[in-house]
Parts: sequence; C-alpha cells; structure tokens
Amino acid sequence: MLSYDELSAAERELWDAFPEGRWVDLRTGTAECDDPAGGAEWGPGRTVRAEVVSALLLGVNPPGAGSVASLRLAGARITGRIDLAGAEIGHVLWLKGCLLEHPVSFYGASTRTIRITDSRVPGVDAGLGRIEGHLELDGTVMDTGRLSLLNAHVTGELGLNRARITAPGKWALFAGGLVMGGASSVTASPRTEGCGCPARNCPAACTWPVRGWRHRAAWR
Repeated sequence: MLSYDELSAAERELWDAFPEGRWVDLRTGTAECDDPAGGAEWGPGRTVRAEVVSALLLGVNPPGAGSVASLRLAGARITGRIDLAGAEIGHVLWLKGCLLEHPVSFYGASTRTIRITDSRVPGVDAGLGRIEGHLELDGTVMDTGRLSLLNAHVTGELGLNRARITAPGKWALFAGGLVMGGASSVTASPRTEGCGCPARNCPAACTWPVRGWRHRAAWR
C-alpha cells in the first residue's frame, strides 16, 4: 500500500488535490517544453507513477463531506501501467497534455467520465467496460496501439476530435458491439490505420468524416 511519505512532490500535490477535484498542472507554459511528444525528457518534478493514479481512482484518499473527488492532471509523464481492468471507479479522470508510457486498461471496468486529451498513450482498452459519462480522447496520439471499445457501453458521448490512432497490422479503432447513449462526433477528421465498428446500438447523432479514415476501414 502506498505511503504518503514515499510520494514525490508531484505525487503529493496530486494526492492532496484529488479529494476536492482540483487541477494539478505541471506544465511550464512554453509550448515546446509542454509537448507530450518530448515527455520522455520530463524530470521528477513532472513525473507521476501509474500506481498513484490507480490508487486514487480506487478510493485510497476519499473526499471529505461536501466535496466531489476527481483526478485532474495536466503536463505529467506517467510511468508504469494504469491497469484498472474490472475495477469499480466512482471518480472522473481527466489527463491533459500528458505522456503515458504504457497502454491504459479499463477492460471490464465500471467508470465515470474518462478524458485523455492532447496526450500521447500507446493504446486504450475499454472493452466490456461501462462508462457512465463521456469518453473523450480529443487531440490524443496513439502511435503503437489501438482503441478498443469491444462490447463497451458509453452512456454519454465519444469524442475523437483531432485524434491520431495507428495500430500496425490490426484495427486501430475496434468497437464491435459498442452501445452508446450519446453522440459520437469527429468535427476534425481523425487519422487511423483502420476501423471496425459494427455497433449494436447508437441512437444519437454520429458524425464521422469519411476522408479522415486512411487505409483499411470497415463499418459493418
């Protein structure tokens, strides 16, 4: 179990902010220095371990009376693997302008809104998951892994504006059996290496500019 004493300064800031849902912004304010493409060079002051993120989302530091906890983190390099497969997550997660070194798994999990925006992550697996809220990956780059929404249920909206997803040799976006309660829109075309989406139920408006899908694409 994590001890507060063993946390880094950045992790302690996140730990303290979580119960009140406050943002922790580790960015410098300089675009070049804050580009997640160069996040591997970010030092200890901008590094947060995945196990700290996971522990907070699982309730290790609960909110006090009158507060709503959520994890909001910007400009961090997240080391290790966020693996929350099968978890019950009652808090919003928003990562903005972050570099995640490993794929993220919400496979079979029950979660609130998940936003990973303007970030870089090898892949996201939310297959068989139930997201009570939105799933937003606007502006996020996945260069080596895919987005899996296989048999997932998203009660809100799915956002992939300006996203770039590349998964050599397999579907970059695989959403067979996806059930959605809200809209799915891409106002600026995403770039992918292939898409399979035989959705079972998508009652709301869906806007997917065809010109954005490169190479293999299948809507079954």
